[in-house]
Amino acid sequence: MTANRRGKLITLSIVGTTATLLFFISLNVDYQWELAKEHVRFRSGMPSQANWITSPYGRLKVYLFNVTNSAEFLNGTDTRLKVQQVGPIAYAIKGHNDIKHQSHDTLTYRKIRYGETSFDPEASCSPDILNQTIILPNLVLLGAAAKLHDWVFLVRHAFNAITINETPFLTNSINYFLWDFKVPALNMLSKYVPNIVANCGMLYNALREKNEEYNVRIGLDNGMDNFFRVNTLNNKTFFPERIAQLKRDRRSNDYCPIKLDNAFDNSLFPPNVPEGRDFNIVAIESCRTLKMKYDQIVEYMGLKSYRYTIGESGDSSGCLDYTMGIKLPKGLFDVSKCLINDVPSAFSAPHFYGTEYNYSAHYEGLNPNKEEHEAHIILEPVTGIPVEEKYRFQSNIPMPDMRGYNRELQKFSNKIIPSFWYEYDLDDLPSIIQFLIKFNVKIVPVLQPILMALFVILALYCYLKIYLLVKQLTLRDIYQKYCKHSK
Repeated sequence: MTANRRGKLITLSIVGTTATLLFFISLNVDYQWELAKEHVRFRSGMPSQANWITSPYGRLKVYLFNVTNSAEFLNGTDTRLKVQQVGPIAYAIKGHNDIKHQSHDTLTYRKIRYGETSFDPEASCSPDILNQTIILPNLVLLGAAAKLHDWVFLVRHAFNAITINETPFLTNSINYFLWDFKVPALNMLSKYVPNIVANCGMLYNALREKNEEYNVRIGLDNGMDNFFRVNTLNNKTFFPERIAQLKRDRRSNDYCPIKLDNAFDNSLFPPNVPEGRDFNIVAIESCRTLKMKYDQIVEYMGLKSYRYTIGESGDSSGCLDYTMGIKLPKGLFDVSKCLINDVPSAFSAPHFYGTEYNYSAHYEGLNPNKEEHEAHIILEPVTGIPVEEKYRFQSNIPMPDMRGYNRELQKFSNKIIPSFWYEYDLDDLPSIIQFLIKFNVKIVPVLQPILMALFVILALYCYLKIYLLVKQLTLRDIYQKYCKHSK
């Protein structure tokens, strides 16, 4: 046997054996499952981690409620406030995740949500919207008054004296209300009302960086279902702002969404999500967890995806139904310890969508509807990657019975004052991530049987060539020997 023939035999043997092994391995391996395992390992340098590090990124759209009948409301001509929605006022948001430590089964990182914030005139309702003048309730005045509603009468009397020059409504630019909302009486109020801050600009405070250091589970040892499940947030298993509720919760068997049990950080989810599975997610702005509830199957980017709604948990107890002694209607929850100035505050869906608050008794101009005001996430279930996110929440100041205050403030008794609402909209995923999702979901299931067939064909071809080389035959010889003989 010549050296050339021997070399061909060795090469064909190696290729044929390899093809055979790959075929039998493929019989016992699910390519999609192996890719999911690699994703859960979350190795440094892989595209999924690289994209996650540079997230979140998207658009923040803010809406305000311009009051068009403030004078008529104060003089008693109108009993309801007429409001006109103004917006969107859009901002491009770019954040990142700073990895502090990574092991085979845990990841510790600091989330920077608002690393870069810039006004987006094209996505806003008008390029000069920030300069537009509107009328808003004096939220600082109303919030402070609501906080003192159950203090002794002398305190409310002193409040009336201190704020005698403050009006219940303010006229100013949108930029002022969002970024530079300063009220002269604040300096005087701060001597009597704890935790008052000077600048109450809505976005100035909402976009202030919060300390968010997460420790989450990764790797196969924790199980795929626990990928990116939160162990601790800032080294705690609960929201410290809710310590008072937590102490009450320990004395009760009722559920209260202030602990991190089984919660996810909302940036990534486990792969191979079964239809109908719900999640709990961390809502840092409201220092609680929220239910991410399965809604329906939808198609997104040509892929079967799951739509989830975000909001109050169906099994939530009444632990967040009061804000500083003020009872909240169903669908609103207390956030007074999560925001500035420590005044009565509550979150709801925009325009009070889905709540039991009788807004029509107090307002004209609100139009709650599912399409514009329901918060939702669309999740690609094979990879567990969110492909669309629309967070929609409204910040409100609940007002108690205002007896003991001046006549103008008394007109706000038992109303819930909407200050603003926002929508956070995730930008389109980078092209590489879109490709990887489609490759995993659409191509891999088809690719595996094709490759298995190619492995069989390649192995048979190699074994046939080996036979011909050993017998020193050609395909023509085989044809003549067997095919012609059969004729």
